[in-house]
Amino acid sequence: METAKLTLRPTKHIVALAHKLAEDDHTSITQMFSAFILARSQKSGRHSSLAPLTRSVTGILKLPNDWNYKQEIADILEEKYGL
Repeated sequence: METAKLTLRPTKHIVALAHKLAEDDHTSITQMFSAFILARSQKSGRHSSLAPLTRSVTGILKLPNDWNYKQEIADILEEKYGL
């Protein structure tokens, strides 16, 4: 993927906080910023394409048309916790 340079001018406190968050998450500030922008654009519906990993596994699992995921979760919880 082609990259571009972006210059931001946050306060020193924000820069220190960004470095700490990136270090805690074992990532870079660039990756953290990119993830934030992608999450915001998906939330607002501006970015509808799937991530490469998600796109690569789409369609692998075939489920019956009448499969109810809520019932499946309820059954699993009942089996595990006896609810």
